[in-house]
Amino acid sequence: MAEPPLPAILEHARPRAPVDLMNWPWFSLAKTPRAAPIHYQGRRHSVLVTPALGASAIATIWDADILFWATSQLIQAQDEKLRVTPTLIAPARRILRFLGRDTGHSQYERLAAALERLAASEVTTTVGTLSDRPVRCHWIEAWQQTEGGILLTLPEWLLDAVRRRRVLAIDPGYFTLSGGIQRWLWLLARKHAGQQSTDWRISFDALHARSGSATRHCHFVAALRRIAQSGRLLTYRVEPVQHCGNEGLSIGRWAVPVHSAALVPGDKPVFDPQFRERICE
Repeated sequence: MAEPPLPAILEHARPRAPVDLMNWPWFSLAKTPRAAPIHYQGRRHSVLVTPALGASAIATIWDADILFWATSQLIQAQDEKLRVTPTLIAPARRILRFLGRDTGHSQYERLAAALERLAASEVTTTVGTLSDRPVRCHWIEAWQQTEGGILLTLPEWLLDAVRRRRVLAIDPGYFTLSGGIQRWLWLLARKHAGQQSTDWRISFDALHARSGSATRHCHFVAALRRIAQSGRLLTYRVEPVQHCGNEGLSIGRWAVPVHSAALVPGDKPVFDPQFRERICE
């Protein structure tokens, strides 16, 4: 008999994201539909995201907000000693409010479209596995609108990250970032710069390669320069630097502590040495 779904309406859930979703190119960063696959081959791991047969686009970094909501609910369920299952159910308005979105009719339509893209994105990767053999999944294995709300099933790959608490708290302000490159860069900074007092540096070339963006290199770099010109990306200070002879960014925590994205008890991911990664800069 199938397990009943988790009622994902836990009030005290704080925004959290799986670490692996911060560190690799999984989503389209464009607001226009992207049908072209994302393919990234690192020194140890590979990522391939393609649209399913008949699908017109892969999931975007805005669609990933739904995965962050689900992760937050599952972690809170663990903290409250509740049964954790891959299937969750919640009223659509609860999901939208958690993400700081309006609850008008158009937002419900956009939520349904995002769920469709997540379900239609086929992922093949060696990231987050204990062997070199790739795993295959969809960001959402199934979903439907029911009388009780949105019923969705997450892949075992994502559920395993939750069970091992390979997650980090994210600032609620992240959901207000409007640019795809902004959002991706903030997540990468959260993973690598974290709460460090010293700056983290990386070249523009490495950032472009790591993003999986279909944007031309010159346009991608121009977007990074605009972010650096502003000097701040939500909770991080961003400055242009020369890194190993190439133009790049220096990223560090803003001088004034921002507690909403601080690590909280149980938030620090448990890193197995086999999962330690270093960016090729």
